[in-house]
Amino acid sequence: MMRTKAAVLYEAGQVAVIEEIVLDTPHRGEMLVRMEAAGVCHSDLHVRDGHLPEPLPMVLGHEGTGVVVEVGPGVTDLQPGDRVVLTLVPACGHCYFCRRGEPHLCATSGVMAAGGVLGDGTSRMRIGTQTLHHFNSVSCFSEYIVVPQEGAAKIPDDVPLEIAALLGCAVVTGVGAVERTAGVRPAESVAVIGCGGVGLNIIQAASLSGAYPIIAIDVRTDKIELAKTFGASHGINSRDQDAYAAIHEIAGYGVDWAFEALGNPRTIEQAWGLIRAGGTVVVVGLSPKGSRVSLPAFDFISEKNIRGCFYGSSRFHADVPQILKRIQAGRMRIDGLVSHSVPLEGLETAFERLRSGDGARTIIHF
Repeated sequence: MMRTKAAVLYEAGQVAVIEEIVLDTPHRGEMLVRMEAAGVCHSDLHVRDGHLPEPLPMVLGHEGTGVVVEVGPGVTDLQPGDRVVLTLVPACGHCYFCRRGEPHLCATSGVMAAGGVLGDGTSRMRIGTQTLHHFNSVSCFSEYIVVPQEGAAKIPDDVPLEIAALLGCAVVTGVGAVERTAGVRPAESVAVIGCGGVGLNIIQAASLSGAYPIIAIDVRTDKIELAKTFGASHGINSRDQDAYAAIHEIAGYGVDWAFEALGNPRTIEQAWGLIRAGGTVVVVGLSPKGSRVSLPAFDFISEKNIRGCFYGSSRFHADVPQILKRIQAGRMRIDGLVSHSVPLEGLETAFERLRSGDGARTIIHF
């Protein structure tokens, strides 16, 4: 048992409290990790603002990197001193979905996430007698955390931990959306709505796939310009331009693939109007619970498609090593994904940047 500083959300819509909590030692199959960096994602903001109901109180954070400090009984893949990136889906390997080759949909992980607990159905965190819930089996807005061994992958010594934090969500989600969920092929046309951390990785994965044109859509010109450095061939500021008219001027009948990276029902509906007959909308962004999307049913006669996407349909432990090889070979970049860095006490500032769309990803450094 130890004490650690963490960001605790007691009530949706309120500021997360930065305070000292009690962290239990790792149980069987678990590890104690000292956090080095954590990305601040819209999913965290959804929980903080009450758009994604979760069991409270909860320690936030699901995207990060750190160093293994201690391992519990039965941990064989990692050892103290290993540098690791965390995943929000510690797939069990034996449920229906894992056996189907869909570990991102792991039923065991889903139960853990819904309950805010780890594998044995309990939490490792508390304040006094009050139990604190885990966020997606991670809760990395804390100096130290306990995670399942399936919830971490080793990363090489030459990859900076601060930047590698984004591998655990933004990068695998964006890359996987293109390569696993969609399977974009060379010369296919792509539009991406939302040029944040996930959107930028959709763009660079589309570029690697040989797609053209790749059209970045956002309401901020600075983010569109950043998207072009990641491989976008065209940019549309939808605040100043009619995205529908601009897309059809660039791509004729519409694009083959429209990726929605915001989770906004309005932009999901907008994406539907951007695809050609037979084209596909891929909804990558996380929408608030209870929100609805309305589409013209007659359009289905043109064989238009809409597809959900969770976590880029990723196979985390297979995909991360491959992405790291691309980064080390200079084929992918993650340096431009981070625009700001703050201490844990700067979490609310990072949330404000997300709300305003200012910059790319903010990293919490420990």
